[in-house]
Amino acid sequence: MVLKPLNKDILSALFISMKISLGAVFIGVILGIFLGWKIGKIDTLKKKILEVVITLPIFFPPSAVGYILLILLGRRGAVGGYLYKYFHLNIIFTPLGGVIATTVVILPIIYQSIKNGLLGLDIMYVEVSRELGLTPWQTLIYVQLPLIKKHIYTGMVLGFGRAVGEFGATLMVAGNIPGKTQTIPMAIYSSVEIGDYTSANTILGINCIITFITLLLYNYSLKRD
Repeated sequence: MVLKPLNKDILSALFISMKISLGAVFIGVILGIFLGWKIGKIDTLKKKILEVVITLPIFFPPSAVGYILLILLGRRGAVGGYLYKYFHLNIIFTPLGGVIATTVVILPIIYQSIKNGLLGLDIMYVEVSRELGLTPWQTLIYVQLPLIKKHIYTGMVLGFGRAVGEFGATLMVAGNIPGKTQTIPMAIYSSVEIGDYTSANTILGINCIITFITLLLYNYSLKRD
């Protein structure tokens, strides 16, 4: 397999992938914690409906998820139109769009890990904290989250691994703009499309290294106390 020396385009795709993936994981963890904590407090029917909505991106083709986001976040969309009209904020074909699309795709993974951790906690911890005068938020931050840090870490690692490999949804929302929104998977696709297999091989090698490190971190998280 012929490899190509790292150049500006390859390094740019690597940097953009890391930026979008880490941003998506950060937002995904915050949303995962909030949703995992909040959904556990509501009735069964609402819980099932919300969990179906959160989990949909796992079963939808990534391009379908991206298309839905494109409709919502475009300048004529319900959300995108409002943001552009009042804040002059354009999301489509920007790194921010890539972060949002990737967050939606990886959120189910992070959410499930955090939810399982919260559900596995003994209710005694919550009851004792309330008797000591802690508010629900204080109980979550100072009692529950430290006890499920392994689940949070696992969700972060798995979410990051999925984020680095994300293609369809991100392509629909952020586009494939070299130096701006082109990520590692898009760079591989573009290289193969123009017949530049040496660049594709190099980028694939980088992707394999990132995947290998991510899997090592995941296996380490499983062994943590």
